[in-house]
Amino acid sequence: MPEEYDFSELRNYLRGQMDLGDVEVFLDEPWALTRGKARPAPARPVPAPAPQPSGAPAASGISEMFDDSGLFGSSSGAPAFKPATPSPAPAMATREPVAAAAPLATPAPRAAKKTVAAYESADSLDAFYAALKSDVLYARAAEVPQYAGPQAPRLLFVLPAQQPGEDCSKFLQGAPGEMLVRLFANLDVDAASIGVTYFFKGAPRAISPLLETSLRKMLAKEIALVQPGLVVTFGEPLFYQVFGKAKPFADMAGSDLEFGGAPAMALADPYTMVNDKQLKWLTWKVHIPRSTRFAKPQS
Repeated sequence: MPEEYDFSELRNYLRGQMDLGDVEVFLDEPWALTRGKARPAPARPVPAPAPQPSGAPAASGISEMFDDSGLFGSSSGAPAFKPATPSPAPAMATREPVAAAAPLATPAPRAAKKTVAAYESADSLDAFYAALKSDVLYARAAEVPQYAGPQAPRLLFVLPAQQPGEDCSKFLQGAPGEMLVRLFANLDVDAASIGVTYFFKGAPRAISPLLETSLRKMLAKEIALVQPGLVVTFGEPLFYQVFGKAKPFADMAGSDLEFGGAPAMALADPYTMVNDKQLKWLTWKVHIPRSTRFAKPQS
């Protein structure tokens, strides 16, 4: 009869190891000396030993107390725990590369259309006045007063507008004209070297800023065709219409100016001056001496 061994101490030790719960334990495998927390095993009753037939040797070893096949693997060699195979990560959807938006085409600069009046292309005084007659400004006029005087005069008188019943070609024979002829005769300028024209070639009227611009262009073209030595405007309103409003007429009357590429000066209105001795004196004693284009007037 085989000798019976006492495994009570081993049984107590193993049972104590199983009851450790969260206490750290060392596994006994020398190839896996890792420290980890043991998962608490669910309490399960120890099966009672099966009755042994008489004469049979007593069951010995650990196998009587618990089944350790789940801890260290089955005898067949199949692993007791098979980690779940991670499912392959879903393939990321490939996005078609977005084509870069084509840059907006820069619109070609539009050439500003400059309206050229017919009179601007005139190459003679006759062609100039014919073009003025077809211009919208003078289209309804019975006639357009034309320049009166020699080609390339020494002085070009520019009057504001045509007075009622006045003839441009006979202006120097009227009272205002005769007064101016006597004035400039004292400056060594004779009547034969004086020409006369109008800024607005019609009856006197209110002139808008837009109309002023057109009339200045017309006067500049007429000056280019007449080619005077000196342009002389008359009257304060005409001074501002021709030369602008940067400086007051009282300070600039008689001084050296320029318009349309020609030397210029401004004097008082002859229609007022002819009956105003004080204005005549101011013109002769103050305005004329300001100009450097004449000899000093005689007293």
